[in-house]
Amino acid sequence: MHSQLYSNIPDLFINRYVSRSPMVVTHLVTSMCNARCKTCNLWKKTREHKDDMTKEEIFRMLDKAKEARISGYVAWGGEPLLRKDLPEILHYAKNKKISTTVITNGYFLKDRCDEIARFTDFLIVSIDANDELHDEMRGVKGMRERAIEGIVAYKNRKTDTKIIINCTVSKLNLGKIDGLIELSRDLGILIAFEPMEIIQGYNEHLQPDSEELRTAFSRIIKYKKSGYKIVNSVQYIKNFAVKKKYVCHAPKFYITVDAHGNIFSCEFRKNPWGNIKEKSFKEIFSSDDFKRFCKQSEKCNLCNVSCVIESSLAYKLDPLFMLDKLKHLDT
Repeated sequence: MHSQLYSNIPDLFINRYVSRSPMVVTHLVTSMCNARCKTCNLWKKTREHKDDMTKEEIFRMLDKAKEARISGYVAWGGEPLLRKDLPEILHYAKNKKISTTVITNGYFLKDRCDEIARFTDFLIVSIDANDELHDEMRGVKGMRERAIEGIVAYKNRKTDTKIIINCTVSKLNLGKIDGLIELSRDLGILIAFEPMEIIQGYNEHLQPDSEELRTAFSRIIKYKKSGYKIVNSVQYIKNFAVKKKYVCHAPKFYITVDAHGNIFSCEFRKNPWGNIKEKSFKEIFSSDDFKRFCKQSEKCNLCNVSCVIESSLAYKLDPLFMLDKLKHLDT
């Protein structure tokens, strides 16, 4: 979500005060994944990819997004670069004047950067350690090397795309933070950190405890204050370093569509709002149920992932947060 916080600051005011509806759609563009991550089990849904939305269905979704004044599109997965028609999807979004973000593990980035670079505003590459541990965590030999090669190849294209390394923090890589920050500096790109999401029955044993997170993010904030290009806001980092609470505005900022078109707000509301093939975003956003849920969410601060906390701070128009983000606009 860091990406959309940069490109859409003017739109944030429009969505906050005029349309009063989410400004970003995050889309699990494919169920296919080539990784076998220890902290994420989405790869287990690879066999479901035959039911993924077609290109034409995604185009219609983007039409509905534009009608609802959505200004940002985030393509993730699975592994989005496994979709052959991804460049067409990104191109369609750009023609709608919707900013685009691709979140990838980077394995196919070098092979496909020429196809997507013209249509991608932000590229987020997942790297969890700057050594062999990354391949072990992702379950694919050569993953780190290929991701870095892909970043270098992309940068060599001299595009306007902002590139961000994203690190998922778990018990496995608590000691790898310094090396990743140095890697981002050497590559001349931004970096973000967030703790792994808990998946019941799959990764609980890898969850850092509160003291481990406090220690890790205290280190991260020192790097940030020293001038390293860490995109997490100080307020977000303090959520772990000093246990600073927040008010959740995330449902007002973004909406999620899964690979089959089901529309969700957050993991604590298990039932979808509907399916984008049958409903419009405008219909959902104007419903009393959606407005009621957004209001109820303000009482919650259970999530610790950056997309929730950073978007909540953005929606609140927190002045310190906005200044922090503006610093990276020209980076």
